[in-house]
Amino acid sequence: MSQQETVVQAAPEMFGSAAPSPAPPQPREPNGKPSSGRWVLVGGILVAITLAAALVAATLPRLQHEKQLNTAVAQVASSPPRVSVVTARRAPATSQHVLPGNAQAFREAALFARTTGYLKRWLVDIGDRVREGQLIADISAPDVDDQLAQARANLGLAKANLVVSEANLALARITLSRDRRAGVGTAAETIDQDQAQVQTSAAQVESAKASIQANQATVQQFTDLQSYQKIIAPFPGVITARNVDPGALIVADNPTGTRELFHIMQTDPLRVFVNVPQVYATKIVPGQDAAVYQEQEPLQQFAGKVTRTANALDPNTRTLLTEVDVPNPQNALQPGMYLQVKFTAVRGVSAVLIPTAALVIRNDGAVVPVLDQQNRVHYHKVDRGRDYGAEVEVLTGLTGGETVVVYPGDALPEGQEVEPVPAPK
Repeated sequence: MSQQETVVQAAPEMFGSAAPSPAPPQPREPNGKPSSGRWVLVGGILVAITLAAALVAATLPRLQHEKQLNTAVAQVASSPPRVSVVTARRAPATSQHVLPGNAQAFREAALFARTTGYLKRWLVDIGDRVREGQLIADISAPDVDDQLAQARANLGLAKANLVVSEANLALARITLSRDRRAGVGTAAETIDQDQAQVQTSAAQVESAKASIQANQATVQQFTDLQSYQKIIAPFPGVITARNVDPGALIVADNPTGTRELFHIMQTDPLRVFVNVPQVYATKIVPGQDAAVYQEQEPLQQFAGKVTRTANALDPNTRTLLTEVDVPNPQNALQPGMYLQVKFTAVRGVSAVLIPTAALVIRNDGAVVPVLDQQNRVHYHKVDRGRDYGAEVEVLTGLTGGETVVVYPGDALPEGQEVEPVPAPK
């Protein structure tokens, strides 16, 4: 070994460290390529790197969202509470109340027969309009006609008997007068007989007159029965029912055992009956205007007037029965309809309207939370008026225009600063 090689080998020992040993030879396939274990190691490293990147990508947005949420919670905790508010408004000078009503005919009648017979013909049917006094149907009753003819004949006989009785009375009076003038030549018995004859004849005259009156009454009776053979419309209206046909037997004076022949209704004007609750009853007076309409057609309204009220509330329902008459010349409204009736009344006192949800009931009375210029809550004591459901009248304590808190709850103390948010309409 040469001196140079000796120096080289001794150099590592001089520096106190051993020279790195040469890397072991990599195992190779018989064809000279690296073995498959190295590729498995590389694939595992890549999978680990991919999983770590996915974990970071999923964790960072969640951390950012939590940070934003914590920031928002801190802001909310430090900011005033948000409350819904509305503006108190003055109530209009008049108030309107819409109540349900039932339409009924102004007049209606069931037509029955007053004479027995057979229906000869009918001249109107369901839905036909008739005038007052118009003939509706004819009833054939020959027996009534015969009885009327007999009664008239008896009346004529009674009148003829009156003429005979009056002639006999005149003759008896002449005979009595002549015998009296004869003086002593006439026996007293004859005078007595003449006087009796005069009285008898006078009685016969009175009897004949009474017989005439009796026969006149009989004639009138059968005349009336004959007039009942014609069914006449008692008032103008519309026929709503017909229950007979020609040839049907009509039995008089039996309304419970037979159906009505016809039914008639007068629909102009139309009556609408409304049960007004107690809270509105004092504002309803006869002569007051009212608008009537169908619920499905609120824009087509018909003007009417309150004609009368019951002047007493039903103790079972605490409502006032009210009648509204509506002109109905075109028959736009019909009996039996379910209608809406809108009453307009003048308010007796000036009031302020607020949502019912803004009212707070306490032991000492009702209060309303009102915001000042600095959005601080102050409770105003108020006196309530009518309750309309969604809104309530305030008679004292508010003047209108105030900003009131809706749904204040129990978490708003006096003087609490809040953030007002207009309530949705």
